[in-house]
Amino acid sequence: MNNLSIVIITGLSGAGKSHAAKVFEDLGYYTIDNMPLPILDKVIELFFNIDSGVAKVAFVIDSRSKDTNLVFQFIKMLREKYNATSIFMDASFETLVKRYKETRRKHPLGNDLQEAIKKEISFMENVKGISDIVLNTDGKNIHDLTREIVSIFNHHINDFTLTLQSFGFKNGLPQDADMVMDVRFMRNPHFDDGLRTMTGLNEEVQEYVKADENYDNFILQLKNIILMLISLYISEGKKYFNISIGCTGGKHRSVTVVEDLLKILTENGIQDIRVKHRDIDK
Repeated sequence: MNNLSIVIITGLSGAGKSHAAKVFEDLGYYTIDNMPLPILDKVIELFFNIDSGVAKVAFVIDSRSKDTNLVFQFIKMLREKYNATSIFMDASFETLVKRYKETRRKHPLGNDLQEAIKKEISFMENVKGISDIVLNTDGKNIHDLTREIVSIFNHHINDFTLTLQSFGFKNGLPQDADMVMDVRFMRNPHFDDGLRTMTGLNEEVQEYVKADENYDNFILQLKNIILMLISLYISEGKKYFNISIGCTGGKHRSVTVVEDLLKILTENGIQDIRVKHRDIDK
């Protein structure tokens, strides 16, 4: 079978890998967890050479393999040799500690929970660095996580996906961003009584924001940077790029810029664009 799609699920213990594996099973992937790495390449060759009817395979590869350098090398090999897509399940130190204390599970890297988590974060940093997608699960329940994975992977896996996300700085930085842009320098509709209760989805707010004297030049420069980066990322084999645009509350300026970028980038030939307005209802 020559059109085998391969996904690598990796990341930190307690960050949601097990649930991600279940989601991929629901998406039709044949999922294999914690296979011994020395035989992994042979197993993939079997999938290619035997007509098993399996078109999509997901492998869970993580620090349980003990040798993180070997984990790094195998994931790198799978990406280069088989065009595999890797998703790194990530979470903050505080979130991981809380989850382990709630479940009372033993961490695979030791009995001292906090030291084990710190050790794994350090060990897996190089794996995170080469992953196509880093999915931070802080503050997400299993339903949020399911929706996000499905929205990313329920299409042709080899396509390049651009995510444009608006957010408010007062609600914290998005942990899944590849690039963050601050648009708080623009005139703020929040101080206009007639616009305060509206959002950047309303035409009146968009007109107000775009009337800023710096808006046109900013959008032009940002468009050029994004198009350049997309071209470079595609050449490198990267499949997923998250650009997060932030203003104070995440309701007016950032939403306006994201909606404008969606239109501009679509006109410039970028087709697979996901839009998220993280804080628009807060």
